[in-house]
Amino acid sequence: MSQASGRLDGRRILVTGAASGMGRAIAEGFVREGARVALLDRNAEGVGQVAAALGAWSSGCDVADRAMVDEAVARAGGALGGLDGVVNGAGILDITPIGELAPESWDRMIAVNLTGPYNIVRAALPFLRAAPMATIVNIASVSALMPMPGTGGYSASKAGVLMLTRCLGMDLGPTIRANAICPGVIKTEMTRYLWEDAKHTAAAAERVALKRLGETEDIFRAALFLTCEDSAFSTGVALPVDGGFSWR
Repeated sequence: MSQASGRLDGRRILVTGAASGMGRAIAEGFVREGARVALLDRNAEGVGQVAAALGAWSSGCDVADRAMVDEAVARAGGALGGLDGVVNGAGILDITPIGELAPESWDRMIAVNLTGPYNIVRAALPFLRAAPMATIVNIASVSALMPMPGTGGYSASKAGVLMLTRCLGMDLGPTIRANAICPGVIKTEMTRYLWEDAKHTAAAAERVALKRLGETEDIFRAALFLTCEDSAFSTGVALPVDGGFSWR
């Protein structure tokens, strides 16, 4: 766990997908860094437990449901007295060859992974525009940068997130910055099938330059950088946090 530096003192940040995995690690880390956070997740009970431990506000919310998002974001902004930033961490994964991928699964991945961040940003914009220097961080994927077997739907949704991020950076600057993180294999429930078996872990680690799988703390540190003033001259960036997988 990294040592807190207070780089987010006074910031008010909305985090989606905060009940577990990368979203939870980001929420916990941001609170350590001085931020006040509002947490959203489809798992209302799970996100409530995380929020209770952090003394934070939370709500159950499906980011693909625009009416639900509009209500939840308005309540989040009200609870915090505004929003200085958003982290779009909610996402789903279905690894299935494109010829066998059910249309319903394709639709759901696009709805959650791509339309979800749009819904959140759209609802948060009045708050972000009122902030002196606001930030948007979208969690994309290394799958947005390179094709991998069975990830056609997922990769398409995450590649869309990268272009959405660049367009947000272009349209919303200079007072709102938008950047994306492209995680590699990070140890979360979503990737348990890869890391719960020692042989699979070793094989996956061998494919990356740093010879290990990622931890959720790695993603928190990247999100911190893109949310604080350390990245003040960065917008529209797609930052791989993958141990060197995407270029190796």
